[in-house]
Amino acid sequence: MATPRHAFLMWIAQNDRMPTRVRLTSWGLGLSPNCCLCDSAPETRDHLLLRCEVSEQVWVLVLRRLGYTHSGFITWTSFIEWLSIKDSTAPLILKRLVSHATIYSIWVERNKRLHDGISTSPPTIYRLIDRHIRDTILGKHNSKKSFKNLMLSWLRND
Repeated sequence: MATPRHAFLMWIAQNDRMPTRVRLTSWGLGLSPNCCLCDSAPETRDHLLLRCEVSEQVWVLVLRRLGYTHSGFITWTSFIEWLSIKDSTAPLILKRLVSHATIYSIWVERNKRLHDGISTSPPTIYRLIDRHIRDTILGKHNSKKSFKNLMLSWLRND
């Protein structure tokens, strides 16, 4: 179901093994530990993927699209708990697919800013996530019954 590179990055994040700037600094690399997206706090997994102002803006758009009213997550634990709860707002498989794509997209944005000096706005990052979700659902539509209504669920709050 998941895109392999998204699932792999999610696994790395879940185990808190992402090479964030705080980790790279602890290895003796002469980098600033501040976040590549906002430059206002140390770049830890939780900050970069959940609490950074850029990440928060992306999550607000993604969560609104899924039909949720809360604006984000304070801790990785709260994010994982939300990700595992079945509710009537969005199918669990869609929550996971969207969360993986969001984590991956934020990481890609971080790397573009760090290595290429290119920055993308949160609404543009959201549009890339939206396109990926649509493509994934359309690509799996005929192969699995669970994907039959996912597009309707994804587009419901458009």
